[in-house]
Amino acid sequence: MSSGRRSLADHPVIVIITVVAAVVGLIVGVKELKGTDSAPPSAAAPTATDTDTTLRTPAATQVAPTQEEDMPTQDEEPEASEPAREPVTQPVEEEPSRAAAVQSPGHTAPLVVRIKLGSSGKTGPDTYRVGSRPGANTEVYDDTGRLDRGCYVQWTLSRGSEVVRRVTSGRCRPPSITLFNFEDSLDEPGSYTLKADVTTDWRQTGTESVTFNVVPG
Repeated sequence: MSSGRRSLADHPVIVIITVVAAVVGLIVGVKELKGTDSAPPSAAAPTATDTDTTLRTPAATQVAPTQEEDMPTQDEEPEASEPAREPVTQPVEEEPSRAAAVQSPGHTAPLVVRIKLGSSGKTGPDTYRVGSRPGANTEVYDDTGRLDRGCYVQWTLSRGSEVVRRVTSGRCRPPSITLFNFEDSLDEPGSYTLKADVTTDWRQTGTESVTFNVVPG
């Protein structure tokens, strides 16, 4: 024992080194104990290369608009809408009147009217027997020629100043029939006048008359 003690005393440098090492080891141990009491380090944030398995909500559906944002408040007034514009219509020209429509260059000349008496019961120039039924037709002309349809005749048969018979024909050219029938109008002797007043759809007018005598047969 004494020999060992003498050997340590003989070497003071070794003793100092041993003490310093013990102190340093004690300090390191204390620090390690303090480090274990602190919170564990947080997990490192995933890098850009990490696979993201979480479902991401689309940006459009993350924040739903509230009703207050969509609806105008009571203080806000709706914008005044523009008044509806009435469609612009082109002026419509009125149809020409019927008179203007029928006025064509081919029907402007004055009418030429002729009365053609039949020969039944005729006993001489302009003379017929009592009770004759000669009948009568018209010939009507303008600058287009002889007229048929669109031409109307008002017949008037008079004995002296007395009107015996009056008839209207719906055309000016006979369709293979007699336009004016005397019937029993010539049953009395006397001087007779047959008049034809003609009008057309083109507003043309014309008049013709013929006088004859009825004598006892």
